[in-house]
Amino acid sequence: MNKRTDDVLIIGGGLQGCSIGLFLARSGWKVTLIDKGLPGRHASGVNAGGLRLLMRDVREYPLSIRAMEMWKDLGSIVGHEQALACEVQLGSSQIALALDDAEMKWVRDRHQKMMRRGYTSEEFIDAHELHQMLPGLADSALGGLISRGDGHANPASASQAFRRAAETAGVVIHERCAVKALDQYSSGRWAARTERGLIEANWVINCAGAWGSQVAASLGDELPMRVLALSMMVTARVKPFIEPVVIGIDRPLSFKQSAVGSLVIGGGISGKPCLDDGTSFTVMDRMASSAAATLEAFPVLAGVPVLRTWTGLEGATPDGVPYIGPSATHKGLWHVFGFCGHGFQLAPAVGETVAHSLIRGSVHPLIEPFSTTRFTSSPSAQLQGQKQ
Repeated sequence: MNKRTDDVLIIGGGLQGCSIGLFLARSGWKVTLIDKGLPGRHASGVNAGGLRLLMRDVREYPLSIRAMEMWKDLGSIVGHEQALACEVQLGSSQIALALDDAEMKWVRDRHQKMMRRGYTSEEFIDAHELHQMLPGLADSALGGLISRGDGHANPASASQAFRRAAETAGVVIHERCAVKALDQYSSGRWAARTERGLIEANWVINCAGAWGSQVAASLGDELPMRVLALSMMVTARVKPFIEPVVIGIDRPLSFKQSAVGSLVIGGGISGKPCLDDGTSFTVMDRMASSAAATLEAFPVLAGVPVLRTWTGLEGATPDGVPYIGPSATHKGLWHVFGFCGHGFQLAPAVGETVAHSLIRGSVHPLIEPFSTTRFTSSPSAQLQGQKQ
């Protein structure tokens, strides 16, 4: 490729980038997507695959509700054969577990607050029902929250499904293709010098994930973010005993049982990120805290061996929700990154709403809360985390 001229250049080939490209291409836009490595290699393809409304930041709820509708009808988005490969399991529930009085108080407060807002998907669940649903649960479990429509999918397969759907729609994807320089002409058009040649486009969308803040900073947009190496581990197979995904409140607890019986354990533990090298490593003493949280909740699992661990690079914003919106300093530039480890479920709705915004020329209401200027425009605003 010597020179290519497009409507849109997307930097980053994870779920968000492929989803945006897919919806734009289906609307007739000419789209090129580039990724400095392998699309979906990091946060998109190596997470726990959670499809949840449970415990989301209230700002994400409307977008997440739309995304859940799209996951239910995934075949219409990526094709029925690809959707089957994604192993979408909705209705198996996700449960947030309270193991002490402080967590139980938070559960009750959260439940009342969500009910006042009109969000009824998070139900209070008492200890009796918990123990019926979760055999082997510790006696210390006091209750929790359950979102019965939630579930999970296969993240690696989903990343590939969205990529293939995007390519089928006409998106040109170049992997192992880094941006060397990104400039804007006086006309407003963008010129990206890449390892595959020059790409010119009317719009640039920064979906660079863990590298998103660096890309933004190179263009004068200061969007604070810290880089994480979110870690996962999988155990040997055990007899099937749970269907719901179980997550912690103040503990690094997150696990599900796969169809073959192995436990897939996360919990938001960060390993060692090596951003410049495009890699990351697990830190085993940190992983031990995630294993300990699992054993606190399910002591019957003591002695189950861990077979392997892995990590993927991800970005976390100061207030726990992503940047999705136009640049404050450059016309024709959007930033879509910083999903804080819970962007997997949002991806179809992000693609739809960002594409809608570019086509219509105005920011879609579902993504207004994620403005790239939210820290600078309201310096006195209180930063809020996920547990609102």
